[in-house]
Amino acid sequence: MLVDLCRGPHLRHTGQIGGLKLLTNSSSLWKSSEAPEILQRVSGISFPTPELLRNWEAQKEEAESRDHRRIGKEQELFFFHELSPGSCFFLPRGTRVYNALVAFIRAEYTRRGFSEVKTPTLFSTKLWQQSGHWEHYREDMF
Repeated sequence: MLVDLCRGPHLRHTGQIGGLKLLTNSSSLWKSSEAPEILQRVSGISFPTPELLRNWEAQKEEAESRDHRRIGKEQELFFFHELSPGSCFFLPRGTRVYNALVAFIRAEYTRRGFSEVKTPTLFSTKLWQQSGHWEHYREDMF
């Protein structure tokens, strides 16, 4: 008996699969830690043609080569730390890049006739509850 635990999207039939790649697999327990059987969760991606799969793989590889987290670490631009989750600590080189970007943006504001404003850094939890951030990130917000 098949019990589909996944919302999908699903294909009508396997004939629509021309290219397939399995992405991850992991074990998980169903509803309680005392479940007699461990479920195997497998995720993958499919395309109507092998060529579309190859294109997707190339795009994914290109995106990984441009990952700002890796590049920033390698070029000693910034780092992240558990003391301030989600916040970047700029190193000297990164601070120079950051300041150059701020100068560029300010020059664009002036050129285009815009005015710059500053908002508070800290907000009431009401804002984060309204935006939906509180539900997902409250453990790391302060």
